[in-house]
Amino acid sequence: MRPHVLHVHQEKKGLPMTGKINLTIILVAAAALASSTAWAAGVDQKLHDMLPEKIKSAGEIKVGTEPQTPPYDFYGEDNKTIIGLERELRDEMGTRLGVKFTDIPAQFASIIPGIQAGRFDMGMSGLGDFAEREKIVDVVNYMLEGTSILVLEGNPKDIHKLKDACGLNAGAVQGSIPLQLLDKQKTLCPADKPLNVMQFPSNDQITIALQSGRVDLSMDTTGVAAYSLQHQPEGSKKLELVKGSQYAVGYQSMLVGKDNPQLRDVLAATMQSMIDDGSYAKIFEKWGLGENKLDKVTVNDAARFADYMKLD
Repeated sequence: MRPHVLHVHQEKKGLPMTGKINLTIILVAAAALASSTAWAAGVDQKLHDMLPEKIKSAGEIKVGTEPQTPPYDFYGEDNKTIIGLERELRDEMGTRLGVKFTDIPAQFASIIPGIQAGRFDMGMSGLGDFAEREKIVDVVNYMLEGTSILVLEGNPKDIHKLKDACGLNAGAVQGSIPLQLLDKQKTLCPADKPLNVMQFPSNDQITIALQSGRVDLSMDTTGVAAYSLQHQPEGSKKLELVKGSQYAVGYQSMLVGKDNPQLRDVLAATMQSMIDDGSYAKIFEKWGLGENKLDKVTVNDAARFADYMKLD
């Protein structure tokens, strides 16, 4: 950081070099120094220097996120402020990088196109890593996750595996891994028991469809589903998670454009620094997702879970 230089004008009446100093100048300079020091206290200069010049100049990283995925990204009680595990991870990364992570709410299916079009610098919204996705964006893996089945409380359709969905109506979010799993299962169902797969813009709309009987089951990220079920409103039809059945176990990730390797690398390095000093673990434990932690951040590592889309 450049030192603050205080320029003092001496009066011309024969005063010694220690003459009068404008008190206002001293106070202004001291305040500026204190503010700069406070800003720098949490900044890792090496990480900050890794940022692309465009982001340094802007002072922000624009994030495409769907705020309907608790406990990762969702609206707080004011219905305006985005909170959650991923939001807290971004806050900590922002402190270390010395830039602001600005959330831009978006439908899930629009996040990758938004990155490609330059509307978002990155995407972070319960996004998984798999080989097809790595062809169009770079993927920074920072935790593990899976996909589970949700049904009405009591499981009236007796669904225990995805193959039990044949002959029923199922729902998932547009552009999601759960939707791909259901579409794959659809091809395996017999002709006399077809699986009808319905797409929805967001998780809250799927919940309404389940409660109304429009769909018999849905699929969602396990962490999102578990949190939502723990916070179901009183008076509504209750849903439950089908236990002992999990699919698409693999990474959860941050997505960056293929044309932005600098941002990809600094995000990976920043998250790894949080793992190394324990701040990452504290955030995961706070949100009840300690089992999903990783010891090492990886990039474009979908090959580790080659059977990611395996069904029953």
